[in-house]
Amino acid sequence: MAKKATEKFLVLMVDDSDDDCLMIQMAMSEAERLRFIGSVPNGEEVMAYMKGAGKYSDRNNFPMPDMMLLDLNMPRKSGFEVLEWLKSQPFDDMVVVVLSGSEKPEDAKKALELGANMYQSKSTNPGKRLELVKVLEQYLTRDKE
Repeated sequence: MAKKATEKFLVLMVDDSDDDCLMIQMAMSEAERLRFIGSVPNGEEVMAYMKGAGKYSDRNNFPMPDMMLLDLNMPRKSGFEVLEWLKSQPFDDMVVVVLSGSEKPEDAKKALELGANMYQSKSTNPGKRLELVKVLEQYLTRDKE
């Protein structure tokens, strides 16, 4: 996942809340090296996106992300099911951050056991979202300079 200092890391959000996606997109616009490439509303859609299936076959319009922000509680397939699926896929370099409304320690533990790189509870505070974006950017750019 090494990128030149001028290149941006592509971030895909998987969340059924349009408001949460918009708030993260707005916070991410402040980041130097992160680029929000879009969102999908559920686990089935992200699986299609990652496989490049159907409407996601055009990689110019639907590029592979460097980072996925994944909600746990979604319709059709949960974030846990997506994490299970990702373990069997060749996306080893992609960073997966679970960004969930759940503050249950057992949810965080399970997500990390299933392969998430990081677990973060959602915040409605704009300052906290900006802090999160900075942490994500630092996580991706560590050892890359």
